[in-house]
Amino acid sequence: MLNRLYAVWLIAQRDWLEATSTKMFWLGALLMPVVTLILVIFGMFAATLASTSVTVGSYYVIDRSEGIGIDIRNEILRTDLSIFVGALAQREPVSEDEAILFDVHEATQTMAIPDLVNSFMEFLEHPQSNSTTLTSYTLAERFSVWWQNNKVRIVELAPTVSFARYEEILTENLTEQELISRLKGGQILGYFIIPEDFVNSNENAKFVTENILKQDLANWYESFATRVIQNKKFAESDISRETALWLLQRASFQTSKAVEPPRDSAGRTSSTPLAAGDATKEVTVWETVGEFAPAVYQYILWFLVFIGATILMTNTVEEKSTKLVEVLLSDLDSVQLMDGKLLGSALTLLTVVGLWISLISLPIILGSNVAASFLPQVGEFLQSSALSSIFNPLFVINFMIFFILGFAFYGYSLSALGSVCSNVREAQMMATPINLVAIVPLVLMVPIALDKTGTLPTVMSYIPPFTPFVMMNIVAEVAWINYLLILVWMTACTLGVRWLAKKIYTKGILLENKPAGIKGLVRLVGGTN
Repeated sequence: MLNRLYAVWLIAQRDWLEATSTKMFWLGALLMPVVTLILVIFGMFAATLASTSVTVGSYYVIDRSEGIGIDIRNEILRTDLSIFVGALAQREPVSEDEAILFDVHEATQTMAIPDLVNSFMEFLEHPQSNSTTLTSYTLAERFSVWWQNNKVRIVELAPTVSFARYEEILTENLTEQELISRLKGGQILGYFIIPEDFVNSNENAKFVTENILKQDLANWYESFATRVIQNKKFAESDISRETALWLLQRASFQTSKAVEPPRDSAGRTSSTPLAAGDATKEVTVWETVGEFAPAVYQYILWFLVFIGATILMTNTVEEKSTKLVEVLLSDLDSVQLMDGKLLGSALTLLTVVGLWISLISLPIILGSNVAASFLPQVGEFLQSSALSSIFNPLFVINFMIFFILGFAFYGYSLSALGSVCSNVREAQMMATPINLVAIVPLVLMVPIALDKTGTLPTVMSYIPPFTPFVMMNIVAEVAWINYLLILVWMTACTLGVRWLAKKIYTKGILLENKPAGIKGLVRLVGGTN
């Protein structure tokens, strides 16, 4: 018995040393976490850039209603004025040549911003007279002249005003055919068609554009159109906008977690009730992130098992095709070779995992304070429960257990298939059904994470090809008796797969030709050629 185990260990040691003694192995293992981190950061940056990037250009409005387009234009203008005056109220103008801005700033200290904006709207709302010279000395009139002639300066002081992004074409009366020509030529972003009965129906309301995937302009304009329509409906119903918004206010609940009552020195729960505010605590974003830590373990396990078993199958085929396996079998039997190669591959993968953990944990331990001082969000993450959730001992131990069982289950399966194939192409074709089965838990990873106690994960946890991966996700929700039952069942199934693989491997590793399909494999298991 000891001699058999020693022979298995020698094969495993040989494969492990062969894999880890190359520079490419260590380079790949070291670069993988770095490349992954770079890809994650780049993905987050790209997502942020995509969400914040906006199209800049002009648009046109065909208004077939009774002035809805003008009302929307005035609502946009009112919002721009509120943004600008609000920005001006927070800081004094730096240019002493713009006395009007000083006056507006001073006015915001004694007058409510909405009232000040209303006074400006009297002279700026559409349709308006294009005054370009100072004809009066009231603040509203002087400011209206300044506003029409200083668009660039307005954008400098308040970059979020609408015309920094979009500007409606007002100086031309264009037909729809002309608009289409400009649209095709890239001169405008799009145009809106406001139908006659827009207040009561959205039918025939259109936004025409060439880039149908870029909807930021449409969404922006729709928000103002909605506000205008609501105001008209409120007016017809004799209900103020404030009252209507109060009536339509949605109920919302803050997600919180129950706090366990304190325990005394003997470990008993205190009988003193907690105060209302101390019985719960608000759930943070990082705590929510921590809930998906098991799904991360599931993905890592799937990646290691799937890639490792595939490499094991490939190595088996290569050694068979180069006749190296015949040399090895002259000193040991085929079962020792199969077990040894699987153990060697497992040790190689564990070496990679250990290296990754070191690369990730050391910077966290050594540089957490420095990182927190430069990146507050990193500090918040390091101090949150999300980090402890990720490195929860329960998850780590469970990972090791089901890594061994999962890798053995798939490793033996693919080793057996590789032993009957004469080239890698044949092995890949025969492994396709197993690969398709292995992808199922990856596809269902998120649904399982969202409903860990549901019927789907419960049933899948007892199906051997899915068990290792599903158990990564639901381990914290499984009762110990069920966990032990699943563990025993998965161990028995893995031993059963090993028995079948031994039957196929023993006969197939020396075969010159691949067996004819499933029937050929069954004959090998049955002991016939």
